[in-house]
Amino acid sequence: MADDKGQRENEAPLEQAEFDINDADSEVAHRAICDAVNGLNGVREVQFVGGGVVVTFNPIGITREEICTVIRRSGYRATEITSSPGNAG
Repeated sequence: MADDKGQRENEAPLEQAEFDINDADSEVAHRAICDAVNGLNGVREVQFVGGGVVVTFNPIGITREEICTVIRRSGYRATEITSSPGNAG
């Protein structure tokens, strides 16, 4: 398993993006958004905070724009409000 450790050390630092999402204040909305975003390559964690969501992701696997598009396709209006590169983990 030493190879796995070496691969993790070579990964890009995780990033976080925060999105404001309209009308995402129910369990149904959270589940729909979480299911959509968790299916993306590179997404590590999804946390709902207030009226939005914070997504922790590997920028090599996915972009902020792609995450936002997937949230919109799940039926909710999303706008990125903050981002903090390299502060996750």
